[in-house]
Amino acid sequence: MNKIKIKTIQRKIKQYYFKKRRLLPWRAKKGENQNPYQTLISEIMLQQTRVNTVLKYFKKFLKKFPNLKMLALASNEEVLKSWSGMGYYRRAINLHKTAKIILKDYKGIIPSEKKKLINLPGIGDYTSAAISSFAYGKDEIVIDTNVERFISRIHNFDYKKIDKNKKKDLAKNIFPKFNKGDFAQAIMDFSNDYCIKLNPKCHICIIKELCNYKKAENVKKIKITKNSKYCTSYFLLKKNKFFFVRQRPINQILGGLYEIPSTEWTEKKNQNKNLFESLANSNNIVLGKSIKHEFSHFVLFSKVTIIKINNSTEFELEGKWVSEQEFTELPLSSLTKKIVDYSLEVLASLN
Repeated sequence: MNKIKIKTIQRKIKQYYFKKRRLLPWRAKKGENQNPYQTLISEIMLQQTRVNTVLKYFKKFLKKFPNLKMLALASNEEVLKSWSGMGYYRRAINLHKTAKIILKDYKGIIPSEKKKLINLPGIGDYTSAAISSFAYGKDEIVIDTNVERFISRIHNFDYKKIDKNKKKDLAKNIFPKFNKGDFAQAIMDFSNDYCIKLNPKCHICIIKELCNYKKAENVKKIKITKNSKYCTSYFLLKKNKFFFVRQRPINQILGGLYEIPSTEWTEKKNQNKNLFESLANSNNIVLGKSIKHEFSHFVLFSKVTIIKINNSTEFELEGKWVSEQEFTELPLSSLTKKIVDYSLEVLASLN
């Protein structure tokens, strides 16, 4: 691509950005650098999560942990609870570890150099470049999936089939000499409006005459289909006021959060054994409906079984009994909240 085309693309993208840039709470005013702590929080939250979802949690998280020291000194459960509902909970665990390291090794000051940032838990090539560029104005080329997609379409090639160094060379060719951070965020906003992953709006794109991607009439609409998984969840109630919960292993999906006990999540229906076979003939069992919950790569259908436990009932399962108030104070996933809300509704209708 010749220099004239590149300069024109840069100019049009910059003009678009300064007219229609998204007003995000972690972004600075034009010409200023972002707050390093807010940049750290927002960039970790934005990993594999849409901006609109992050907006629902960002301010609440900052209210709970307004600075890095308070985050570092918090407990794991406090951090997970504040993260609850956003998904990909390993991010919260790594963010907490990173805050502790920065407090101890860097006296609470977030490093500005990419080479130091990239060694912190949960911070990779993109996030380290983003913090260094957005918060400190460093001359880093920030490449996320939006930037990758934009550059690949401009050149009309498969970005996944070239090596890391080639990607950086192509990005360097498109990025301006100065204000690389602003340009990266401009591409991100532009991709959100026009250069969408599925069904891009090529027909109204402001640089369509300069882009080598397929023309609008040749772009086919794509529908995403997700695999399904199934399980049975057991809502155990004792004395009409205590719930039985267990904590998910850190290395699994929703790791560290508390849940209602369930069978293994499998791709086949009715493949799981009853966790409470000894209670199978009890009159205190209510069979409920399946709760549908969407994850990023699959849909889970959890069939709810409600069991009222009497004091003499014994079963072998790791976990603990909590009151309804204690339950609300635990770090919980939105899936668990759905199951509990539904179970309580069913029990209320039976009384």
